Parts: sequence; structure tokens; C-alpha cells
Amino acid sequence: MNSVNPMLAQTGEEPFDSPDYIFDLKYNGMRIVGHKDGGSARLQGRSGLDYTAQFPELAGLVKNIKTERASVDGEVVCLGDDGLPDFNALQNRSGKRDPIAIKAMMARHPAIYQVFEVARVDEYDLTAGASAQANQMQRREILEKILIPDESVRLSPYVDGSGIALMEQVKAINDKAGKQVFDGVMAKTKTGLYYPGGRTADWQKFKIPKYANYVICGYTFGTGWREDMMGAVVLGQPEDGLLRWVGCAGSGFQYQQLADLYATLLTMRTDESPFPNGTKVPKLASWVKPVLVVNVKYYDITKTGQLIWPIFQRLRPDLTPADLR
Repeated sequence: MNSVNPMLAQTGEEPFDSPDYIFDLKYNGMRIVGHKDGGSARLQGRSGLDYTAQFPELAGLVKNIKTERASVDGEVVCLGDDGLPDFNALQNRSGKRDPIAIKAMMARHPAIYQVFEVARVDEYDLTAGASAQANQMQRREILEKILIPDESVRLSPYVDGSGIALMEQVKAINDKAGKQVFDGVMAKTKTGLYYPGGRTADWQKFKIPKYANYVICGYTFGTGWREDMMGAVVLGQPEDGLLRWVGCAGSGFQYQQLADLYATLLTMRTDESPFPNGTKVPKLASWVKPVLVVNVKYYDITKTGQLIWPIFQRLRPDLTPADLR
């Protein structure tokens, strides 16, 4: 069965309530389109790559779908040692190629496929523009009829009309677990169509950000309209008397903020890295004296300690690096 480019969502500002929408969980996982074609199953990533071999426990997708052929859309999550979805566990799984290593990681961090969409059923294409196109609630009804959930392949739940309450529940789950179990909430119009590869307001995502303070340790080269300025600030986290590189924040700046901060950093340049020997930063332009503290928004932390999607918020002139220890 041919690949399907998964539909994408626009970023919304705040969750809301509306009888015209359904709201479901935004998983902290890997977007996967699952294809059943007769007696075989294939797991297609968002980029089109094949992930079937990396998640052997999901080969049972064949028996989870009643029809002969179908393409369903969802998210694969992997369970951590606490039995909850864990992004780092997923990273450990997705990077493996050796069958023995995959089998070992499968036992430790089993994968679960949370299915929330169906794009094709047998000879029927349900996506926008196709002769059999179906709206959100029609597709959901079809999905519920053809999918047989089990331990590894599950039907993702949704709530009708209540996005605010669902977001509060998600935050409570994350707080209790002490980690990002869920990314946030999705809002989908009941009358919306499925646009393969499209990003429309029919789907909106509301992510739960985190905030923390870090030390500016350098800056990277700018590109495009920023080629005469910096691209991003290099961030460090005080740890055991040293600074540990946690990533680079290049978005979130207003133009004047960027220009003023760049002018300041030019006066603070140094040849000496504030990090331990061997620390390499992509596209590094210069180190700076590690004295400025910045507040950053981010969404998670990788298994190697780097921030996921760090976004500049503001300088913290009221803090020094010593205050972060």
C-alpha cells in the first residue's frame, strides 16, 4: 500500500471548549502511519522511512484491523521503567538496528501504537479531495468499526467539546509523574477533512511548555537575515561545579532584543570554553564569559540532556550563574 503523508496541526494559543470540536491527547512519541496489506504490516514514519523492523511487537497490526487493506494514523510511544510513556525510552528504541538489541529493548521498553485516524480502508480513500472523503467524526466511526484494540495497538480516546478540562488532566498526570508523559492536547473540528501532509486550522495543537534559567556561554553563526548577527545563544546548566551544554536557543527574539544582546555578547567574547574539554557546539561562532542568565521555554529534555525546542524568553539581570546552582 502506498505511503500516506500524515496530516499536521497548527499551533494554537490556549485550549478551549466548543461543541464543534473533539479533543484528544497529544502524545510524546513518534508519528507513525500503519499500513495493512493482506497478511503484512508496514510502519511508515512522518519522513516516509520504514520503522517496521524497529517495533516488532506492532507487526500484529495485521490482526488488529478487520479489513483486508487499510492505512491508519497514530503515535508510537514507549514505556519507561515506571510503566508510563517516556520520550527517552522511545529514543532508545528508535535508534536501534541490530535485531538482538531491538529484542532486548523491546522487553525493557515495550511500544504502544495509539491510533487516532484512518486514511484508507480497502479501495476507499477517505482523505480530502478523494471520492470517498469523510469528515472527522465519520472517520472516527469507521476507525472504531475496523480496529480491534489489544495490549500493543490501542484506540486513542477523545473527549467531546471539553479542551480546557482535558488539558488540566494532562498537566496533573505530568506533575504526578514528574515528567512529560503527554505533550498536551489536540483540538479537531468535527467537520474537518484529512489533508495528507497539510497543516490546517482544523487541527490545532496545544503543548505544555516548561521554563528554566540557564547561563549564556556563547553564540552561533546566524544565517539568512541574521547572517550579520548571531543565530542562537549557547546555553549552559551549572552542575557539580561545572557548566554542561544543554542546547542553543535561536527563536523567541524580537529584532531589537537580538541586536542589543548580540552587541553585548561581542564585548564578552573569549577564546576559553566554559564547558569541559571535548564539548562541541554546532555552528559555534564564539564563546563568551558565562555571566549572563537567560530564561528559556522548552518542551522536554533528551536522554543526553539537551533541551527540546528551547525558545528565548528574556534576560534575567536579577540572577547570576551562582543562583542557579
